[in-house]
Amino acid sequence: MRDLLPMMAPVGTYEGWEWEERDTIGKLLSASARSTESALLLMAYGQLWDAEVLIRSVFESTLKFTYLVQSHDTFKDRHREFADEQPEIIALQDDRKARQLLGAIKNPKADSWRPIRDMVLPDEKREELASRYPKTYRRQMDMKWGYGGMLNSLSNSADTLFANFTGLSYGYSVASHIHHADFVGISVPLDRDRRSPERRDAIHLAHLARLISDCFACFQIRLFSGYRFVDGDASTVEYAISRINNLFTEFESAQEDWIDMEYGDRK
Repeated sequence: MRDLLPMMAPVGTYEGWEWEERDTIGKLLSASARSTESALLLMAYGQLWDAEVLIRSVFESTLKFTYLVQSHDTFKDRHREFADEQPEIIALQDDRKARQLLGAIKNPKADSWRPIRDMVLPDEKREELASRYPKTYRRQMDMKWGYGGMLNSLSNSADTLFANFTGLSYGYSVASHIHHADFVGISVPLDRDRRSPERRDAIHLAHLARLISDCFACFQIRLFSGYRFVDGDASTVEYAISRINNLFTEFESAQEDWIDMEYGDRK
């Protein structure tokens, strides 16, 4: 992965962006790379379920980057929503939560709570933001920039690059179960632990192969969409695809072995 990440440099340094736009793109690409590396480290230590949660962040940062750079026609408006409006909407949300916390403790004026007090907006600023972003608009933005909203927008557009993007919802939903510790999320890992050693090892390797593949698939999505936007060198993309496809081929046996182990008697 570290060999491939520098290929995003032409995207991060694209001269067609203003400084603020380039800064936003750089932050998203850095977030994707950072979470990817952390997930791979967890995998190396066998912590696949924790890696699953981190890859959820990789998918989300990848999708936000892709949504931003889908088209030159929409980039300015989407960047304004993401980098200008969303931080102010989030500031309103943080203000409410900070005031709730300070109202629940005995010594809210203590120095140790100063970082929380700093999140409380002045009344005038709070009223200004609440007027600028009514609740209905805030909900619309939450839906639009949520994972499902972006996925639907990309997959339902006429853009052929994202025609099959609906398939990205499955892996994200699995990670969401683990992240939110719902009944499925707390049950699936234990179900695996209770299997026979042979079945457990087979599904562990298949799971590991899928998680690594997800990391490289997200990188591939960022590379495709980014290079298309900046009109990057197609040979770089082709080289990356070749290397990633070779890796995917190596993982096929892990998936096949698990399928044979679980479903071989059903053929």
